[in-house]
Amino acid sequence: MKTRSFLIGTLALLLCSVSAPSLACGYDGMAVDLATAHPASLPVALAIFDAYEARLLARPIPLQGGFGLRRAQVMLDKLRTALAPITKGDSFSLLLVEPGLWARFDGTGAELRMTLHVPAPAEGETTVITGEGVLQALVQGKLGVDQALQAGLIQVLAPALQTERLTSALLQAFPRPPLAVAAP
Repeated sequence: MKTRSFLIGTLALLLCSVSAPSLACGYDGMAVDLATAHPASLPVALAIFDAYEARLLARPIPLQGGFGLRRAQVMLDKLRTALAPITKGDSFSLLLVEPGLWARFDGTGAELRMTLHVPAPAEGETTVITGEGVLQALVQGKLGVDQALQAGLIQVLAPALQTERLTSALLQAFPRPPLAVAAP
């Protein structure tokens, strides 16, 4: 009887100590409030929506729960792989605006590591805000980073030197796709 009471008490303590709302995202069935996710997330979300509506970007097929999270993880891991040789020593947080998913990229060790479902960064920390459709287009070579930055599909928020370094790394990792040339 004492063991059961101890187990129930321990589980209750663990459940109460987890700050799930700060780590939950749309893939967890939580509604995403862009205004509280990050002050710059609403303009990025609107730019992405406009790009979807104008068919400049392919809208990812909506996937719920673990399926959507897995697809987002694959896209973020492709970003990590592309940036790994370029961003040694740099770290940043990234918000995917559609699901409200925060990821942390830590390049302070031997390799660039990625952690999903992290809390939003503190004010002044290096932050990238974008969407899953933007990452897909970058990875597939259908969109250049310069185009995405100019259209507001990616926001890099950091002190000037860090913004320049991260933007440069993104440009190296995902060069502008060649323009299609019409046959004569």
